[in-house]
Amino acid sequence: MTLRKSFVAAVMAVIFIAAGPAAAASKGKIEFGFHYGAWTLNVLRGMFEGLAEDFAEDLKDDMFDDLREEYPERDIRERYFRNDVSFDSGGKNFGFEIRWYPAGENGSFSLGLAVEKSSFRIGPLDVATAITFEDAETLEQAEFEGRGTSRVTAEPLAAVLSFRWDIFPSRGFHPYFTIGFGVAGGSALDKTVVEYDFQGSATFPDEPTEVIQESGRKTLLQLKEESLEPDEEGNYEEPFEYPGFFPFFQLHFGLKAKLSRNIHLLVDAGVFNGFVLRGGIAIRI
Repeated sequence: MTLRKSFVAAVMAVIFIAAGPAAAASKGKIEFGFHYGAWTLNVLRGMFEGLAEDFAEDLKDDMFDDLREEYPERDIRERYFRNDVSFDSGGKNFGFEIRWYPAGENGSFSLGLAVEKSSFRIGPLDVATAITFEDAETLEQAEFEGRGTSRVTAEPLAAVLSFRWDIFPSRGFHPYFTIGFGVAGGSALDKTVVEYDFQGSATFPDEPTEVIQESGRKTLLQLKEESLEPDEEGNYEEPFEYPGFFPFFQLHFGLKAKLSRNIHLLVDAGVFNGFVLRGGIAIRI
């Protein structure tokens, strides 16, 4: 069953489950809502920049080891190391949601099912690195300079089941919090795009300058397929794998204002595979 068919079946199930208590108690309420907001990972900027710093340190150590192996007679030492890193991210999220309040208009608990369309951009992660090694006796230098950028973009369509608790729901203006879990189909990961661009130059003693340049734009599916192909020597690398689905976790805190008995405005913020701030409108019937 496709994700779309699964979602339709889930919606119908929620409607029929909701219809039963409504017919019996005649006080349950159904709420339809729309929301839109901005998504980011910039609150984790330090973590991403720290990972890039660690990668640059590993690169420097690897180059140092290679030089010492290639020139064992030299007393090679580090003279200069600079690494500049910057990170950015952004995106948007919008969706349609249906909620069931089993206790009626002033009930606290509700169960919701939403279709969420998101656009996630992780990056660009920009890194500029310069490394200089020196022979302590001859003062000859080996230098490396490189600049690279990378970016990951995804546009998943997910179905999210959520549980919400309104605090003091009888008041015209009150807080609430929501916890939810969802999934998008594996095709959302297959179509996730990875872009990268790297340019660098390396100069070693008694050798011409070596220019290194590589760039590309590939989906995760393309990377996976390429990892299954043998290299020029007929050897296979470890396959590039990822889950067959795109998981989602939601944890939001918000405020709800009643414009009328049936129309509510909502503003919330929290975790949604990143961090999101969004506003919406809900209509009860």
